[in-house]
Amino acid sequence: MALTDALACYLKGIKTISTLRACVLLLRHGYTQEVGALCRMADDFCNEILFLLVPQGKDGYSDDQVKFLENFYQEEFERPDDPLRSPQKRDTVPAKKIHATFGKLAGGELNPSDAQELLRTVQQAFSGYVHGAYPHIMELFGGNPPRFHMSGMLGTPRIEEWRAQLVGYIHRLIMVTIFVVRKQGVAYLEAPLRAFLADFEGHTGTKPTSPASKILAEYKKGRAS
Repeated sequence: MALTDALACYLKGIKTISTLRACVLLLRHGYTQEVGALCRMADDFCNEILFLLVPQGKDGYSDDQVKFLENFYQEEFERPDDPLRSPQKRDTVPAKKIHATFGKLAGGELNPSDAQELLRTVQQAFSGYVHGAYPHIMELFGGNPPRFHMSGMLGTPRIEEWRAQLVGYIHRLIMVTIFVVRKQGVAYLEAPLRAFLADFEGHTGTKPTSPASKILAEYKKGRAS
């Protein structure tokens, strides 16, 4: 099997689906903090797929894209039989360079700097669930009498908040899947996927009612006033 960019996108998509299915199971039991950590993972996977969609170099893939693929397919240990004596250095691509690709792809809707800043903000906000930041841990506290909810947060407002978040993540995954289908060269799947996307948007109310640029402009105006 050839270790290609198309295969990397496909596998990242597989991982994203598995991750979001785990989110659904966790949410059913009220574990919103853990859903947040997995959503951060899903963000990374989707951003990496977008990073690999289009060659960005002068004559093909950029050095950063090549580096990403080499790192992705690299074995975890050079000597699996002796991991302690098997140093494996990974030359990772900085997140800001991966986010820059989204800025280019979203150029028709947002200016690149706003698009990159949007991803950076989301990444930073959700990182707190991964690393256990103080504000995020304190989301577990509440109720009457006040207590830490260490067995899930069923029966609290957090459940509906995260249900809405998951709807947004699934919506994004469907759109990214359409891009992956194009990259795999299976164009006959695009039409049914677009029909599925339209149906999903109709049932969940996730179809954008205004251009992203207008929504962001209104947000900035509100923050400035």
